[in-house]
Amino acid sequence: MKLTTDHTPERKDEKERIKKCGGFIAWNSLGQPHVNGRLAMTRSIGDLDLKSSGVIAEPETKRIKLHHADDSFLVLTTDGINFMVNSQEICDAVNQCHDPSEAAHVVTEQAIQYGTEDNSTAVVVPFGAWGKYKNSEINFSFSRSFASSGRWD
Repeated sequence: MKLTTDHTPERKDEKERIKKCGGFIAWNSLGQPHVNGRLAMTRSIGDLDLKSSGVIAEPETKRIKLHHADDSFLVLTTDGINFMVNSQEICDAVNQCHDPSEAAHVVTEQAIQYGTEDNSTAVVVPFGAWGKYKNSEINFSFSRSFASSGRWD
């Protein structure tokens, strides 16, 4: 279950806040919108120089009831992962792992293999049903076919 909606400049409410604060949205050569031509997200803990342009650090929150017999884990990721690996791929990868530390490592490595150029951080929080849905038949691959102009450090 995806618990969040990405805070991108494409969201009407986010775009309106940026513009109201004097910021602007510019699209890069790949057609991706960025705040003031620099930041692909409209909410950030850092990027202090963009705060006056409407970039905020305030999260959107929601309450959900956990069912420890059914809920396995929570994965917190940065946009460097979310722009490269979708929610289902993250869940599939985590379900292959033996412990949360391994799972966080696998998720970040998958984003790196897919060509992320941004900070990639994952935190995996295990719940009561950790391992219950482990499926040894899912084989995830670190390969994708898409064009990338990524840098290799």
